[in-house]
Amino acid sequence: MQKVAAYLLERRVGMDSAEARSSETAVLNTEVTKWAASKGSGPLAASGTYTPEDGSVGSYQVVDAVDRDRAWWMVELQEDNSMGRRFAAAVSVTTGLDLVSVYVTLETGWIKTQIMPVDVDPRCPRIVRNLLALPGAWFHGASELQESRSIEGFEQGELLAGEIVDSARTVPILIVSTENGYCALPKLDEKLALDLVALANVVVVDEGASWALRQTLGPQWGCYRGAVRLFWPHFSRDDDRYQHPLWTAQRLVSAAQDARATRDRFRRQLRSRLFRTSALSVIRPHGIDEIREAARKNALNVLRQRASSDEENKELLDLFDNENNKLRQELEDANHEIERLSGELVRVESDKQALKSHLQAAKATAGYDDTTGDIAPDT
Repeated sequence: MQKVAAYLLERRVGMDSAEARSSETAVLNTEVTKWAASKGSGPLAASGTYTPEDGSVGSYQVVDAVDRDRAWWMVELQEDNSMGRRFAAAVSVTTGLDLVSVYVTLETGWIKTQIMPVDVDPRCPRIVRNLLALPGAWFHGASELQESRSIEGFEQGELLAGEIVDSARTVPILIVSTENGYCALPKLDEKLALDLVALANVVVVDEGASWALRQTLGPQWGCYRGAVRLFWPHFSRDDDRYQHPLWTAQRLVSAAQDARATRDRFRRQLRSRLFRTSALSVIRPHGIDEIREAARKNALNVLRQRASSDEENKELLDLFDNENNKLRQELEDANHEIERLSGELVRVESDKQALKSHLQAAKATAGYDDTTGDIAPDT
């Protein structure tokens, strides 16, 4: 199975008390349960089956763990279709000591092992939209997750520039510029905001705000007259400009005759890029492993107390505990290595995209990349 996307949504404001966190957790668990039930699962048990709308074979499981004021609860859905494809979605709610977080992953692959490509065009799952629609602010690390917003005038543009250069930013910012109030392609801002919700903050800027970005960040970082630009986190004015790709209005419009078809192809391109990046770089909450380990130890202590009159059983339990400690350490080391390699993959992907953009800018005479079907960025 291949992870194709990952989301992290965090409640950070007003989570100072155990009561507040418990109340928020109950609301989120209810929302996730409703989403799972809408798939056809009905009331959730520890595990079960259901029939998706497309006729696939669906199954689910629910797992949880509790450690005093901390808790973890997860629902995982899996669907196998008649073509041998498997789709899985997992949604977990983690109650920490100062926040409540939701971690969502999407995976796909083949039911049987085979060396064969898997065509992937994932979309934002409905549960993510449902959660974001709940009252209150959502965060991903230090950055607040925002709906599409419009920035008008020079002063607001300067504030936006400050957000872009903020070293603590953890979410990409996608700038969609307008000319005379219009995007380069019909409803481009609305469609991109729909596709990239919780993965990037989409900002629509007018001419005044575009001018402010150019003046504040430098001419090489301009985005105006219908252009679209993606600013990754940890942006610096000294970065290679190809690392934060720009699509000019001319490139977008000249890519094809059909504006709507061009828009939808560009949507797929950006959606695919953001989803791939999230699958590699969004790390599951560390509290999950801590809570599950604490719950395991508590259960083991209960068993140890029950076996206190039987020395042999006690020795077996101690041996079991030692072996699990070793396995836990090995798993922790493996997870750290995976996270390190994931970060390296993100860096390599960024370097590859930068090099590819350099080559495209130097060689391309049209706005369409025949090798990938993508609309090539200008920078």
